[in-house]
Amino acid sequence: MIKAAKIAISLPKENLKKIERLRKKMGLERSAFIDKAVCFWIRAMEKQEMIKAYEEGYRNQPESVDEIKAMENLAADAFKEEGLQ
Repeated sequence: MIKAAKIAISLPKENLKKIERLRKKMGLERSAFIDKAVCFWIRAMEKQEMIKAYEEGYRNQPESVDEIKAMENLAADAFKEEGLQ
C-alpha cells in the first residue's frame, strides 16, 4: 500500500473549476488527478534538468571537426542505402 499524506492548498477558483471539469471527464478522484498532474510536472522538470546537463556537457566538450565529418559521411551512406540520395 502506498503511504499518502494529506495537504491543504488554495487555488484560484478558475483553476479549480478546470481541474474539476478535467478530472470528471477522466473519471478520476480529485487526489488521483492532482497526483497525476504533479507526477507529470515532476517528470517535465527532470527532463528539463537532463536537457540542461546535456547542453552544458556539449558546450564544455563539443564535437571535433573530424567527428562531424565522420557523422556526415555515415549519414550520406545511410541515405544512399535507403535510395534517398
